[in-house]
Amino acid sequence: MKTRNITIIAILTVILFVQEQVLVFLPNISLTVFLIVLYSKVLGFKKTTIIILIYVLLDNLYMASFSLYFFPFMFIGWELIPIIFCSFFKKIENSFILALGAVLCSFLYCFIYFIPNYVFLEIDLVPYFIADLPFEFLLAGSSFLTTLWLYPPVKRKLLELYLKN
Repeated sequence: MKTRNITIIAILTVILFVQEQVLVFLPNISLTVFLIVLYSKVLGFKKTTIIILIYVLLDNLYMASFSLYFFPFMFIGWELIPIIFCSFFKKIENSFILALGAVLCSFLYCFIYFIPNYVFLEIDLVPYFIADLPFEFLLAGSSFLTTLWLYPPVKRKLLELYLKN
């Protein structure tokens, strides 16, 4: 991998990590889904996977929540975005459709946590789902709006910076 690609991956990972920390006081409102969608569409699957792996490691270490119960599920939850956007949504550039895909990924990310909560913590899923539902809608709503509004201009700028020689 070229130094330029390593630098781009590092900068984009920092942006992903920092925005979450800046917005941590707002429950489930972040640019995370939007940014991973953007990275998937611009950088492709491999580079986005590297960004997600580093991001999940940083997030778990920084938040002191590094747990083998949750780490793999967090990684899988975020990794579903490049899987979906580099395959099913690969040729789609319509912001509205991409925003709907971001909503889908937001719910999938939330639902993936049902597994460790049920298996490891033995939490009853129905009350957990009901209690988590407002937060799932917050994540889905923020993902929809940020992808709808920010995808075209930020993609143009990222492509401009990324493709410069």
